[in-house]
Amino acid sequence: MHKPFDATLTTLIVDHLGDWAAFVAARAGLPVAPAEPLDTDLSTTLQADRLFRVNAAPPFVLHLELESTGRLGIPVELLRYNVAALGATDLPVHSVLVLLRPKANATDLSGSLDLSGADGRPYLTFRYTVVRVWQESVAAFLTAGPGLAPLAVLTNEAAADLGAALERFRDRLTEPDVPPHRAKSLFGSSFILSGLRYDGEQVEALYERLSMTLEDSTTYQLILKRGETRGKAAGEAQGRLDEARRLVVQAGTKKFGPPPPAAQSALDAVADRERLERILLAAFDATGWDDLLASP
Repeated sequence: MHKPFDATLTTLIVDHLGDWAAFVAARAGLPVAPAEPLDTDLSTTLQADRLFRVNAAPPFVLHLELESTGRLGIPVELLRYNVAALGATDLPVHSVLVLLRPKANATDLSGSLDLSGADGRPYLTFRYTVVRVWQESVAAFLTAGPGLAPLAVLTNEAAADLGAALERFRDRLTEPDVPPHRAKSLFGSSFILSGLRYDGEQVEALYERLSMTLEDSTTYQLILKRGETRGKAAGEAQGRLDEARRLVVQAGTKKFGPPPPAAQSALDAVADRERLERILLAAFDATGWDDLLASP
């Protein structure tokens, strides 16, 4: 996974595991069933983006990898991890590679790896699934669940009319299955991921306008009011505060790079969620971390 975007994608997967497991299983032609994350000791020797146990009949493991760089040699890496995961779980392991942008479409990603022996005869065929995000429709991601919705902006359909695609994405965030604090997080994730395909100046004005119209939506306000009522439960306020702070870090890092220690300390000291949201909106016009944190 490409490092500037791995935190955003990891958060989407962890927070919406069911959405991702169902989408990946369907694209691989596998049964869709309840899924759970798998933690094995493989991380000490190998690295994979995510392993899911899918509790179908019979159960199986999904091995998910995300890629954006276009480097060669990925099929061999998938095979290596697939075999290791098989040994650790004793279940069939299906590897699915999600390519995030056209640049990632390396020439060796055919969906099948054939290995030949010293005698020239093939001795092993490894099959894997390749999902090319840009070939999917906007609707495919918007209907796959909130956890996949931010990927809609990376499709060719979205690139042809980004403004229209973003409006559809914004409208998806006002639906009842998306809590208000989650809508803000998903909107921020979409902004971060747009950097995989678009120039920053190309999208800043669109996102700023859509952020304001999202806040003005009567449906969104109704959901927000309902969410604030529920937020009286212990821990909800702190959760919203932490989420707002995380989005500020994401947006600021995309524009200015990681926050220096002094800026991070100042950000950690902000205990007003509304101020954090104002800081987030100011990211579109700020010139650096100091300018951003000077927002009242």
